[in-house]
Amino acid sequence: MSSGFKIDVKVKINDVNKILKDHGLNKDGRVIQYARNEADRLMNPFIPMQNGTLRRLKTHPSPSKIKYTSPYAHYHYKGDEYISPKLGVSGIPLKSGRWWSPKGEKKKKSGEKLNYHTPGTGPEWDKLMMEKKGKELTRDIQNYINKGG
Repeated sequence: MSSGFKIDVKVKINDVNKILKDHGLNKDGRVIQYARNEADRLMNPFIPMQNGTLRRLKTHPSPSKIKYTSPYAHYHYKGDEYISPKLGVSGIPLKSGRWWSPKGEKKKKSGEKLNYHTPGTGPEWDKLMMEKKGKELTRDIQNYINKGG
């Protein structure tokens, strides 16, 4: 037996990209920027430090990226010792090298790993941070989202 009522229901669901943007989770969103800033803060103690230049010289080319801009950032991040080959009298590279290189001279891997003097620092400091502080980072981001971030 029919009651004579007809129900017509329409459901409108936003596009996934709009949902992500509305919640700050798109690639340039506020949550992504917050996550980058928190990762930056938590990574700092793991970045090798002599005078602080490596930690200070950085840019944020996008809301999700950190770029370390010191001339030796790549070498420290990879952890491989690079040297500028010394040339012998005959112009043949000697086995030992020097740390600095004149303009235009390309450094070569020495086959040795860098020795970091500040305890707890080392190569691939983003991975070191995630190993030691990843849960804290995740918790901080979740708290930011929960508070309406």
